[in-house]
Amino acid sequence: MTERILSIELSLEEGNLLLIALAECPFKIVFELIGKLNQQAHYHFAEGVDQSGKKIFTFTELEIRLAIKALGKLPYEHVHHLLFSLKKQMTHQLQPESDLPVKPSNTYAGN
Repeated sequence: MTERILSIELSLEEGNLLLIALAECPFKIVFELIGKLNQQAHYHFAEGVDQSGKKIFTFTELEIRLAIKALGKLPYEHVHHLLFSLKKQMTHQLQPESDLPVKPSNTYAGN
């Protein structure tokens, strides 16, 4: 079974906060994720590219859980908005299709 890939929107400021949190973790555990995030950030926020707004970063489920755990070690007032956003995006993407709300149809039986 392959691990699912999540597409998470992060601003430059949120990405920097995430890197700060990961830097506080044992290097052996986070070095690959830090490298992956740096590579994506260089692409998204390169010189001459609009650096405002949020960009899509990809994480495996394990990587996003590691990121959330790292953020949980920082002061709440610094990370609570980012944690809420990450958990919301993660929950939305991992929700099985059968749990998604069903849109009402305009067609009726017999039409």
